[in-house]
Amino acid sequence: MNQQYDETSPVAIGLPVYNGERYLEDTLRSVLNQTFDNFDLFIADNASTDRTEEICRDYAGRDSRIRYIRNSINLGASKNYTVCFEPARSRFFRWQNADDPIEPTLIEKCFEVLEADHDVVLAYGKTHIIDEYGAFTEAYDDKLNLTSESASQRFKDCIQNLGLQNVIYGLMRRDALARTALLGNYVAADINLVVELSLYGKFREVPVHLFNRRMHPQASSWKRDDSERQKNFWDPAKRKLVMQTWRSIKEYYKAVWRAPIPLEDKRVLSMFLLKRAYWYKDPMKNELMDVIKYGLIKRP
Repeated sequence: MNQQYDETSPVAIGLPVYNGERYLEDTLRSVLNQTFDNFDLFIADNASTDRTEEICRDYAGRDSRIRYIRNSINLGASKNYTVCFEPARSRFFRWQNADDPIEPTLIEKCFEVLEADHDVVLAYGKTHIIDEYGAFTEAYDDKLNLTSESASQRFKDCIQNLGLQNVIYGLMRRDALARTALLGNYVAADINLVVELSLYGKFREVPVHLFNRRMHPQASSWKRDDSERQKNFWDPAKRKLVMQTWRSIKEYYKAVWRAPIPLEDKRVLSMFLLKRAYWYKDPMKNELMDVIKYGLIKRP
């Protein structure tokens, strides 16, 4: 395929990748063979040391929809997600994991939802969990069909129901996404981002299987409690990830107060987040004690 697309393609896809050679070609084929093919694909290669660069340049040379960006150093996941978002100027945007193949109609089905209802900021399909060989293991219910008119209710429903982070790979309105903090440099910042996006509009589930989440030993979500793995994934330049629960709560507050929602919603969510901080008082206390213990802040 060598079709020509102008800069006003309605959909853009950002594919951040680091050493993704094992699954990358399978994923690229699933993206390029979409029934809705009027899109631009921005690949951000985080200084891969395997065959990722070779694969990307080969595909970019054969398909004019692909723009290949290679970072000179590994910036970490959060910054690399931003690298492949920034050049996109389309009305709709989605991120694409390098190891998660998608079904042929994902973009088409999600595009139809966003076109039909301007109150929806994110459309996503049902998820299948697959193993490292691509075999189906289970159907996963994301439970994030957030259709309340109330921004505060959507926020609370999102934060309480969000499990595996799949809906971030749905199709989103770019202008709404651009008003968020995007992906921060802290553990589970992807959860914060999706919850923040719920303040800007509704989430709609397309009731058919469209997304495949591949679970394998190299996946970032394979062991969420592995601090070394998380550090290397989010920001390999940091010595130590500290006060991550504090950071998450702080970012939720900032998201609420910058969002264009009624003052009453801001009040309701401020109280909700205060209660959430109380629920997480033990890990927050432990994080503070660790910081004091390792001398990263001075004792009072």
